[in-house]
Amino acid sequence: MGNRVIETFYNPRRIQKRLGYLSPIEYEEKHYAIQAATEQVNLKPRQTALTS
Repeated sequence: MGNRVIETFYNPRRIQKRLGYLSPIEYEEKHYAIQAATEQVNLKPRQTALTS
């Protein structure tokens, strides 16, 4: 019975307005995808400035 109460109160699939109308699962997946893409951009080697 305890699990049923938690599932009713906190539904990880229910769309949430404060999460941009995504479910908590979708919001978390989007967050980590953006974070991974940002890390890949930051790992690209910088071009050194040419000096004469």
